[in-house]
Amino acid sequence: MSQVQPVQISDAKTEDPSWEGLYKAGAVAPLITISIYLIQLLVIILGEAYPATIADWFSLFQRDKILGLFYINAFDIFSIALLGIMFLALYIALRRYNESYMVIAAFLAFLGIFVFVSARAELVPAFISLSNQYAAATTEAGRVQLLAAGQAINSLGRATPETTGFLFMAIAGLIISVVILQNRTFSKGTAYVGILGSGFTFANHLSLIIAPAIAATLMPISGLLWLIWWLLVSRGLFKLGRHTSMEVT
Repeated sequence: MSQVQPVQISDAKTEDPSWEGLYKAGAVAPLITISIYLIQLLVIILGEAYPATIADWFSLFQRDKILGLFYINAFDIFSIALLGIMFLALYIALRRYNESYMVIAAFLAFLGIFVFVSARAELVPAFISLSNQYAAATTEAGRVQLLAAGQAINSLGRATPETTGFLFMAIAGLIISVVILQNRTFSKGTAYVGILGSGFTFANHLSLIIAPAIAATLMPISGLLWLIWWLLVSRGLFKLGRHTSMEVT
């Protein structure tokens, strides 16, 4: 019985040319996501001291709401949502290699994006509203209640729906990386970085629950690995879109 050989990137010629636009959009989406992350990071580095207490957060939003939105990573709502286009393009590109795995990966990716974005979309207006109420409060008792409410929704240093959403996306990334190992549409490096990033994300999520102090070390490593993975995926999707375009011409 003959074995099925892995399909190389040149076999993108067999792709339906109607997916060319999706491949290119899927390649651009993570680049925009990375740009938003880098802009937020630059603003935080160059801006004023990071708020240390809930009162500091409320004060920041009263002084400069735009800066407050950058500090609370509000623009992740858009950057993470854009990754949905990337995951959809990956599903279309890799479904022929293992459609069952890719359906599961797509489901987990979209679930993770929904959980992350919906949680962040609730957090941002809640913080702004509490900040406005705190500024308008006329009694010390009222301010204390608002500070307690702010502390209750503060996500720093603990597991939240947002970290759970990113965990779902990490599992999707792991499954996709395993599928990538079965073919040559994307580089092996893409698969290895995705698998490594998933491992650090799982460890980080666990540490948020049982050892929050360790998360401060694991989180930036996990984040850096996913940034690299997004870049590698973007490169692969650009190649796929280019080869598909060449077939049309």
